[in-house]
Amino acid sequence: MNLNEIIAHCNKSIGEYNYIVFMDDQLREMNSKQVQMLRNTFGDRYLMQLPNHEIKFFEWLKIADEPVWNDLWKEATDPPYTVSLAFLEIFCGANAGGSYPICELRSTENYYFAPSMFIDKESSDFMAAVKDRFVSRQKLSPAQALALEASIAPIDIWHFAYKYGFDIGAAKNAVRELVEDRILLHVTDADHLTQYFGIQ
Repeated sequence: MNLNEIIAHCNKSIGEYNYIVFMDDQLREMNSKQVQMLRNTFGDRYLMQLPNHEIKFFEWLKIADEPVWNDLWKEATDPPYTVSLAFLEIFCGANAGGSYPICELRSTENYYFAPSMFIDKESSDFMAAVKDRFVSRQKLSPAQALALEASIAPIDIWHFAYKYGFDIGAAKNAVRELVEDRILLHVTDADHLTQYFGIQ
């Protein structure tokens, strides 16, 4: 789908919903240049609906951790799950399965982790052992799995729990273990987390 076709689709979607709904195949095929053009064209005036896989995740979250869902979506217009086009690129091309980051919670604690949040000296041996276990296909504990995920790309514990089939309590225990062992920083306040994520 070329840029003109995508823009026509966006205009049609705006006419129907007053926000933009992208199809999964459009997100998979969209490149960075097209994303930037769409942000320039629509970004100040219109929101986009999250991709289907993220809507499914947030419907799970509503049951698994309702206070967090409320923090994110309770005040949202009906239907929820519309966000700024600033997030479009994290769902496109090679990132087509990407996640909407839960990192700006106000009434509940944030549990968002990024590669820059590892404590270098203390974490290096631990991470080397985790990567060896992963490469040799040995089972990882929840703490080891979370550390591996956070070392590759930013992740919050809710997407982590959903991906691995853990309950939220197990994911929080994994965080506690990594923090107590001085492997990972846990920054709970949204304002202090801004240095660790780069959505513009």
